[in-house]
Amino acid sequence: MEENQRIKKVYFLLCIAVVSVSFSVIFIRNTSAPSNIIAMYRMLITFLLFVPAVLMKGKEELKKIESRDFALCCLSGGFLALHFITWITSLQYTTVASSTVLVGLQPIFTATIGYIIFREKLSKKSMTGMILAIIGSSIMGIFDFQTGGDHLYGDMLALLGGFFGALYIIIGRGVRKKVSTLTYGFIVYGICTLLLVIINLLLKLPLTGYSYRDYGLFLGMAIVCTIGGHTIFNWSLKYIEANKVSTAMLGEPIGATTLAMLLLKEVPTPWQIVSGSLILTGLYIFMSNAVKEHRLKIPASGDIPNQG
Repeated sequence: MEENQRIKKVYFLLCIAVVSVSFSVIFIRNTSAPSNIIAMYRMLITFLLFVPAVLMKGKEELKKIESRDFALCCLSGGFLALHFITWITSLQYTTVASSTVLVGLQPIFTATIGYIIFREKLSKKSMTGMILAIIGSSIMGIFDFQTGGDHLYGDMLALLGGFFGALYIIIGRGVRKKVSTLTYGFIVYGICTLLLVIINLLLKLPLTGYSYRDYGLFLGMAIVCTIGGHTIFNWSLKYIEANKVSTAMLGEPIGATTLAMLLLKEVPTPWQIVSGSLILTGLYIFMSNAVKEHRLKIPASGDIPNQG
């Protein structure tokens, strides 16, 4: 019974993370800064928020981390930077719904790479749920592909964002078996920030001079979307397969589209409603089956997102 409760805890926190990352598009759409600047400040603030915790609790692990694990953390940070650049830029050219669903197709990449590297398999029922959710996600993208022009460019960027996101998740699955969430996040977010700063300098984008409103939105993205979203995803990678974490992320389009409708007045089309229904049905099948088939070995004390 206790083990079952721990399993449910992991998936419950995953749901919290999905809701948190769903707010990303709302923050981004209300920010006047360039996309690369948004990504840079989001990660910079997150990294700075990690510093005090690392100084208090993570110094010893940081000193003892193996060079291979450190290199993989750096590589993960690089893919995270590419994920943010492509995805946030896509929002300038296509709709919130289409961008988020195409990024959400990353479970296809994750499941394929995860099987090749870790031999991680899905049960038939879980696979059915994942495929159904992916079909639902694809419906929105297909109709935007037909419009061409800026929408097509934005959709391609979003799809690339999904690919880079999958590589970020896959690397995290391997490293998180040995490295804590705190140390992993500190290195990954730090490298990601450094790369984004370098890219913005090369592009000659102004690093400062933005409004107080923009800086407030950057802070909101760091706390709500990165710490409350990505960090929980990273935490969960120690306990469940990468393809399951990636599939859970397919819930983001539902949250993002709903929030866009309520806050940005972007009314979903009938096809977006149909696709959303398919995604929810697929996720329900997937998540309910995943809870049944998993027997996670989680320490009794727990490994909370900002520590383990």
